[in-house]
Amino acid sequence: MIKTFPGKMNTSVWITCIQAFFSVWAAVLLCGLSTRSILTPVLFAALLYFFRCASAKKAEAPSIYNLRLSIITPLVAGLFTLFTLMAEHNHITAGLENRIFRVLVLFAGGLGIFFLFYYFLLLLFASLADYTLRREYAPIRFLPLIGFFACLIFWLPYFLYEYPGIMTPDSVNQFEQVLGIIPYSNHHPWAHTMVIKFFYSLGRLFTNDVNAALSVFTIFQMCFMAFCVAWLLSTLQHLQAGNLPCLFVLAFYALIPYHGVFAVTIWKDILFSGSMLLFTTALLRLRLLFPKDRRSMNRERNRTASCFFSITAYILSGIMLCLFRSNGWYAFLFSLPFLFFTFRHCWKTMFPVHLAILAVTLIVRVPVMNAYHVTQPDFTESISIPLQQVARVICEDKGLTGGQWDSVHKVIDTTYIRQLYAPGFADNMKELVRAGHPEYLEAHKDEYFQLWLSLGLRYPSVYFQAYIDQTIGYWYPGTEYTVGDIDGIIANQTGAFSQPVIGGPFIVKAKEILLKLSDMLPLYGLLTSMGAMFWAFLCCFAISIIKEQPERYILFLPGLAVLLTLLIAVPVSSEFRYAYALAYTLPLYLLIPFCDMD
Repeated sequence: MIKTFPGKMNTSVWITCIQAFFSVWAAVLLCGLSTRSILTPVLFAALLYFFRCASAKKAEAPSIYNLRLSIITPLVAGLFTLFTLMAEHNHITAGLENRIFRVLVLFAGGLGIFFLFYYFLLLLFASLADYTLRREYAPIRFLPLIGFFACLIFWLPYFLYEYPGIMTPDSVNQFEQVLGIIPYSNHHPWAHTMVIKFFYSLGRLFTNDVNAALSVFTIFQMCFMAFCVAWLLSTLQHLQAGNLPCLFVLAFYALIPYHGVFAVTIWKDILFSGSMLLFTTALLRLRLLFPKDRRSMNRERNRTASCFFSITAYILSGIMLCLFRSNGWYAFLFSLPFLFFTFRHCWKTMFPVHLAILAVTLIVRVPVMNAYHVTQPDFTESISIPLQQVARVICEDKGLTGGQWDSVHKVIDTTYIRQLYAPGFADNMKELVRAGHPEYLEAHKDEYFQLWLSLGLRYPSVYFQAYIDQTIGYWYPGTEYTVGDIDGIIANQTGAFSQPVIGGPFIVKAKEILLKLSDMLPLYGLLTSMGAMFWAFLCCFAISIIKEQPERYILFLPGLAVLLTLLIAVPVSSEFRYAYALAYTLPLYLLIPFCDMD
């Protein structure tokens, strides 16, 4: 129960009033409300009540969680506040020229934003700290099989409308390699290109039609992605997570439009995202099969068969994770020491498993690719963010020394740099380097590291803004971008072309409406926000820490590692497919803290 205010307000009530005042101030700054708006006192009263409810909820939480709640909640709230200020600082201080006023307004706004996040997270974490999904002893029969076919049925209209699949310039480049029109390259993962080639060649055994043969790969991709969903549902049923959560998970995959669009898009990111879900689910199963308490290992009736399938899925998905995107390889290497530590009590089984993933990956990446004369991505591809930062300094006409200009001119022609520079899109700068002298850059990395560092020390605010513009879509929910609005096959010389089996104004309009719902419906739009998913991911990780579930931390690590690689070297600021692995694995992350694994 929330106590009413006494006749004489105590200190805590005054403090809460001050916190609510700063939060209203922050809302005015962020939402563009007038300070004279009648909504401000309503918002103040609502926040005052909400803050007291959150405090009361914390007091009701089991005492064993209080210390961790008191530590984790302000840390996460501080992180979200930092993200918000990074994204909105120009908006918050718009119209203010005086630096002191700008700092004061940012401080006041940041304080209010922190209180908003703190009390929201306090209420969320305190409410969920002791919550566990109710075990379901009458699970829906054949739900994994139902889930598999449900996904295929709901994705089928996208396949028929986009037959034989959606192909962008990246897709066509890989298909040209499949046909031998251009040499093999690992710029787009060669292993993924070989998977396309395998299924295309399989299709050519039965038909001479390029589209029909190419559709064999699209069908395989749809089946693989649906299988990953089915295996997740099977795992949730194994954990007795309940029928309702399982049905919500199935609805997420089968009904959200962009899953259907991506299932028929020939991109490396799609199979990579499925492999992330498969790998994390297999990791969860292995944590159940090899608990630290070895006495509980006998509870699994079919442990041998389950162990075989789980390890097989873990190895195959791990190899796909390492070979289908370069950041997947780095994420796996980053996670490896923690995986070894987690499974140290069963190292005789798990050490060879991880060794097998490493061995296959390295064999494919080195001797096999060398044998097929596969060219590797150039150095320029890996320095998107430094390139954007240096270009931003030049475009803003900041001063460079004569030596710094000499280093720049040795690599690129700066004549058109201002016209080509685009915040959040590094490809223009990369192509400018490639049109110049990238070989000099690669041969003198130390010189250009010093150039990058010296400019950063001299113009830190420019670098900071360039970094924000280059990565904002992946860590801030309010970023605007489109998701799943791709169509057809671009013009190419491979013989593949868009050949819709179904069409007409109704189909076109239906797809358009489905994809625009995220721009029209509050809350639903968060399902298309990479930033919102990242925040949800962090909240789930925080809840696991509050609930003291160290055996589950490792389940978040591969996904976190992939996200960190994006924040280090992403070439586009808001390309949903780069973070599709997070979206595809999100239901598992949301349920991990609440499943009974004992």
